[in-house]
Amino acid sequence: MTCPPTDHPWPELIADLRRYVRRRVHDEHLAEDLVQDTLAKATAKLAESPPPGPLRAWLLRVAGNAIVDHHRRLGRDGSAQPTDEPVGADQGQDDLERRGLLASFRAFLQDLPAEQRDAVLQSELDGVSQAELATRLGLPLSTVKSRVQRGRKRLEQALRDCCTFEFDRRGRLVDWQRRPGGECRDC
Repeated sequence: MTCPPTDHPWPELIADLRRYVRRRVHDEHLAEDLVQDTLAKATAKLAESPPPGPLRAWLLRVAGNAIVDHHRRLGRDGSAQPTDEPVGADQGQDDLERRGLLASFRAFLQDLPAEQRDAVLQSELDGVSQAELATRLGLPLSTVKSRVQRGRKRLEQALRDCCTFEFDRRGRLVDWQRRPGGECRDC
């Protein structure tokens, strides 16, 4: 049996874990219970073998699974509905951070050239297929695809200049943080 790795900044990992769980669970006490359960599971697994990848990402994945399991139990019992809304002591700060990120996203979107902005808005946010958009605009499909792709790339670069993002293995957003001195724009 091996011991858990001690070369990681555990206080930071635990703080990240708490923030991650509190953003996804309504009840602050329940969130703390899930954090403790996650740490217990992680400690047991780490005693057997090293994590299958970066420790932080793996720990957040274990927490995500614990949250999903909890929500499934709630669904069967019918006692409460799961939520993705942040709660607890960090709620005000999380809301401010989210609004700031959303404001920056909107500003970055408005900074796109008009053709790219309209293509991204209609295809990504309004749900219009690119083929339908091409028909609406009287443009070749390849032109519309190019506009959407260029707009996405510009938005992605602007957001990456503003913040760091962490994704799970399926490409879903797990967490994000503003870069110190990043180029975010709060409007």
